[in-house]
Amino acid sequence: MKRIWLASLSAATLALLTACGGGGDDPAAPSTSTPVAVSGLYTSDFSQAPANWAGWNGESSDYTAATAPTGVAFEQRALPAPYVDTKAMFIGGRNNSDDAFLYIKKQFTGLTASTNYTFTIQANLVSSAPSGCLGVGGAPGESVYVIAAASPTEPKATADSTGYTKVNIDRGNQGTPGAASMVLGNIANGVACNAPPRYVAKLLRNTTGITVKTDAEGKVWVLFGIDSGFEDTSSIYLQSLTISFVPVTTT
Repeated sequence: MKRIWLASLSAATLALLTACGGGGDDPAAPSTSTPVAVSGLYTSDFSQAPANWAGWNGESSDYTAATAPTGVAFEQRALPAPYVDTKAMFIGGRNNSDDAFLYIKKQFTGLTASTNYTFTIQANLVSSAPSGCLGVGGAPGESVYVIAAASPTEPKATADSTGYTKVNIDRGNQGTPGAASMVLGNIANGVACNAPPRYVAKLLRNTTGITVKTDAEGKVWVLFGIDSGFEDTSSIYLQSLTISFVPVTTT
């Protein structure tokens, strides 16, 4: 039997769905109640064929040439048991630098140009990282943070003058958010450290959001990933993302 974990939307999100429409990676229809700027609601369902969520690409950062993460993968895979006949976006790799950041990114269009928006996000994922465990550098669950960011500038992992590769936007680091990012939580799944390992679905979201300004063409980049302080292999299966942009209003 196919099992997909779904989370109920908040009342605010339901209201936004009603007002703006949603589904797929297409922008929501303009809101008739917002004469100056349109809202945008986007969904990416990674259980569907890749053509339905085209545009998401993976990168890694926060390392030197000698400490680059290994075994890095960003690809659709079948979920392990107990999930049956269900796929998701696998994001994972081994942290060799004590600070590996693995993320996917995509540019969204159809918003109002040069406009301030409140960016919020909801993620449905599956994790096998137990809770309350000790690990090298940090815990395998609580020390692997889930990060989301939004920026008019494309996030890129580039090497600086010292040879250290990092993202070119202010996305903070591990449990500390930056000006362009938010920390949604971590990948600990609630299973006790001494219990048999298993995969558990988890909902992470931020309904407060951060402010981001679109570029001159009404475009904005979104980044989502895991930032690890655990010096070993970490991974998640990302089932879906729901991303909202609401114009910032002033009174």
